[in-house]
Amino acid sequence: MRSLMGVFAILLLAQLIVAQRKPQGELHLFVPCGMIVPFNRLKAEFERQTGIKVRITYDNGVMLVRRIRKKGERPDILVAPGELEIRQMVQEGFVDSKSVVTFGTFKLILVVPAKNRAGVHSLNDLLKPSVRRIVIADPKLNSVGYYAQQALMRLGLWERLKDKIVTHWHAQEAVNYVCMGRVDAGIYYATCPFDSAPEKVMSPTYKIVAEVPEGSYPPVKVQAGMLKEAKNKVEAHRFLRFLVEPKTQKLLAQLGIPNFVGKRNAVHPTAAQSPRR
Repeated sequence: MRSLMGVFAILLLAQLIVAQRKPQGELHLFVPCGMIVPFNRLKAEFERQTGIKVRITYDNGVMLVRRIRKKGERPDILVAPGELEIRQMVQEGFVDSKSVVTFGTFKLILVVPAKNRAGVHSLNDLLKPSVRRIVIADPKLNSVGYYAQQALMRLGLWERLKDKIVTHWHAQEAVNYVCMGRVDAGIYYATCPFDSAPEKVMSPTYKIVAEVPEGSYPPVKVQAGMLKEAKNKVEAHRFLRFLVEPKTQKLLAQLGIPNFVGKRNAVHPTAAQSPRR
């Protein structure tokens, strides 16, 4: 009888160990639609390495923030194309500030319609009378618009161009304004969405004519953070560490999200610590 009870106890212990090792649930990510290509690859790689199921909701970055703020949706992780959205979510108490990692960066570029009737080839050309409308994403809602505004201000162009500037709350629509020829120029990220979600761009109806000087705007921080109400916190921390691992960083760079390594104020992998069980 005692031997049977011993076997039963061993089997029960084994089941408890397996249960502890088993992923607690499906990891849910909110990811901007301009990062579809890289995050589909990251999803597959993370699932292969860990066995943890990942579900991704792709939407415009502003809409993702609104879905958290106004609709009460609670993914485990929010990914943002810059620091503006994450900072807002931290300040409003939705995202755990200690969990935030910076896993990539972007450069700003000057883009024009393919026909370039206004003859824009540089930022200074935006001052020409032939340039009537310049589009950027709304700088109060979008990181790319925030960085674009910062660049124009630091270069002494904002006040001289502000009457020409139109904004759009949806960053992707701001891109399409150029593609459709509705404006004479626009300022966007170099690879997002042009490389990381090319199906979102009305290619080849645009031309990249110049890079915005990097020193004219703060280093772009592509970030991710865990929500305070995340249902799968252990898995969320594991994914955040995964984002800044060397192999993942190499993959991201190949897929249109350059590494933040060497940039000022870089966030290192130690910023995402596993919670104690």
